[in-house]
Amino acid sequence: MSAFVRYELLNFIRSFKFIPPCVLYMAWIFILYAYKNVPILSSYGVSSIALYLTMTWIAMAMFSMVEESEKHILIAHLGSKRKYLRGKWHTLLLLMIPLMLFAVFFPVITGSFNEGMTMAYYVLTFFCHTIFAVFGVLVGTLFSATSFATKKYAWLSAVFVLVCSLASKSLIEAAEFLKWILWVFPPVFHVIEHMGNEFIVNNGFWLDIIFVIIYIVLVTPLIILLFLKKER
Repeated sequence: MSAFVRYELLNFIRSFKFIPPCVLYMAWIFILYAYKNVPILSSYGVSSIALYLTMTWIAMAMFSMVEESEKHILIAHLGSKRKYLRGKWHTLLLLMIPLMLFAVFFPVITGSFNEGMTMAYYVLTFFCHTIFAVFGVLVGTLFSATSFATKKYAWLSAVFVLVCSLASKSLIEAAEFLKWILWVFPPVFHVIEHMGNEFIVNNGFWLDIIFVIIYIVLVTPLIILLFLKKER
């Protein structure tokens, strides 16, 4: 598996497909911290959203990079379609690490915040960025490695999911019945609403964290099943 991850990582880097999303991501971070004395949590909330969009883009680029014949050869060498998908995900998470570290430590190094960092802020920040990156990988996989990838408007559908997940709270406030529909989208607002000016740990916070984890636990095997169904 480690050899496959190294192969995928080098192959993706050599393709230069990482350049557009990573450059835009870094530009977003630079612009975000162009001014000093910015609030900590809300700024990290914005960079988490940037990572969400970037990882979706990178995931779709990575899965669409491989030709069908090459994919079948790789699956044959690995001996399992699940190992192939798991290797792709491991590679994407490795790519996520430097992006996340850049977003977290760049403002700390440049002294952009209006107050000092605390351990609680670091824990919440790393959790938020990791969850948003996982959401991005899942969305990208859904629209590039399952039957949804064969649709003509796969990229447009991915953008639709991203927009709906980010705007779900506003949409529900505008039309309450949408809460029975929008729950299928990544629960971004369950995380981002805690990235405000003040970090409060209460029952609502823990319920949101549990809901997000349960969502990932349920959606991940569903996407695996969709991938396996497509590769039959």
